[in-house]
Amino acid sequence: MLASNPVKRDSIFDSILAAFGDWLRKRRLIGQFRQRLDRCDSNELAHIASDLCVSAGDLRRMAKLGPDAAKLLLDRMASLHLDAAAVAKNEPGTMRDLQRLCSTCANKKKCQFDLLLVPNDSMWWQYCPNAGTLDALQSEGLNAR
Repeated sequence: MLASNPVKRDSIFDSILAAFGDWLRKRRLIGQFRQRLDRCDSNELAHIASDLCVSAGDLRRMAKLGPDAAKLLLDRMASLHLDAAAVAKNEPGTMRDLQRLCSTCANKKKCQFDLLLVPNDSMWWQYCPNAGTLDALQSEGLNAR
């Protein structure tokens, strides 16, 4: 009789498998949301977009990007010591605009790289569509506690 030899999983393999599982779950979630939007008639879509203070076109674009499309905004706000929760509470329209612009920004890779390597360098001002608004929020004193 052969002795059983349990296969040991490598932690790197586990990490890759977990990352793939997370990616797959997000893709499914995005697909489900897009299907629900596609089933809406133009009046329903306009009503949802109006409730969110975005255009119907922006709503469709954001639905394609997924729930983490504006994650870099939160990272940038943290690097600037801005309290994202306070901004969302005190200035919800401003927060929605920040999220919308971040979600559709063409410079995500550069932003991610800068946040990782040189978060306090002001070079992000050259390409970030939210630079002026984030500066104004800092001036208002919505710093993280």
